[in-house]
Amino acid sequence: MADDQVPVWPRPYFKRGEAQTDLFFVCFGRAPLADVELSRQRFGLPSRNVLDRVDLREHRRAASAAWFEGWWSSSFGAIARRDLGEQLSVLTSTDVCHTLTLKLEDQPDLAPQQTIWGLVRWLCERGASIVLDVHAFRFRTRAEVSALSFEGSDVQRDVKLVFENQPTLDGMHLLHTRGLCKFARPELLCYVHPDDLDVAGRLLNQVARTLMEGAAPSQIHLRPAEGLELTASESADSRLVESLGLLGAVMLTRAGGTALAGIARLVPP
Repeated sequence: MADDQVPVWPRPYFKRGEAQTDLFFVCFGRAPLADVELSRQRFGLPSRNVLDRVDLREHRRAASAAWFEGWWSSSFGAIARRDLGEQLSVLTSTDVCHTLTLKLEDQPDLAPQQTIWGLVRWLCERGASIVLDVHAFRFRTRAEVSALSFEGSDVQRDVKLVFENQPTLDGMHLLHTRGLCKFARPELLCYVHPDDLDVAGRLLNQVARTLMEGAAPSQIHLRPAEGLELTASESADSRLVESLGLLGAVMLTRAGGTALAGIARLVPP
């Protein structure tokens, strides 16, 4: 494996937090995968030290069918059907997968995320056909991974926005992120009316990008329009956080603590 230097993705607003960087991907394919050199330059691997700390394991469907098939028959099944559509059979016909896990203290750069994506790209080059970003609840085909940009941090690549269908607070719906734990940051929550979804999603992505790039939630003070200030504070609803399966979350609200209802009328397009 070549040892040429690869520029690391930066975190320009880094402030160390107490949470861990937590990455978990699964790459599915048909055995045997091709033998492809793990080139640091080709696959964008910036640090041998981080690479050596990735737990990469191969799993055969025949050895543990229930565990293997559980990735599309249990709670991830609905996500697989939605994300893959007609390509679902590509996933269900696989017979080997590789899990990639990495847990580190909060890092001043994005070498962990860059390294995991580099290994994912390498496995796809070897023949993996479906990639699951576990913490972001997202399945992608090999072609979709190939179409992604890996020039640096990308909030739309790494963080998913989830809009809950049913209103749960005074007619408002919960909008939240999945995937910020990969950056040692709590997930973002907010309550919005459906009419505010587009604007709220844009603002949530903006805050998520700042957190990915190293800011602490306490640093979030967003002013998207005159007289409108948004802040992020630890969610007081521990039952909600637990029901979403999150280790930590912060609520994005107006500066006075109220929900984001009506912001579509205030924020310019």
